[in-house]
Amino acid sequence: MMHLLVTRDEQHSRAAWEPVRYCPETDTMAIELRPWPGTADETSVAHDVAPDLVIHDYAGDSEAWLWEIEHASRRPEHIVAALMELQRRQPAASAERE
Repeated sequence: MMHLLVTRDEQHSRAAWEPVRYCPETDTMAIELRPWPGTADETSVAHDVAPDLVIHDYAGDSEAWLWEIEHASRRPEHIVAALMELQRRQPAASAERE
């Protein structure tokens, strides 16, 4: 399994939410569907849902929080799917583009 590109403590303390992160050393992309909804000491549950795709649910509400894409440079289909899900969950941002 993975290691997050940014720890939850760092995520929790950031002023601006950055939903997409990429680590070239491990070729891993993390796409957050929403900012971390819990506190720094709460956990997520990881589900291997496809080759090189792990979806992390926030344990507090069992809703998806983060898509982790391993070997991201070879998995554009996972990147596209995650970005489409991120966009779907951001109706205000989508409305502004129209």
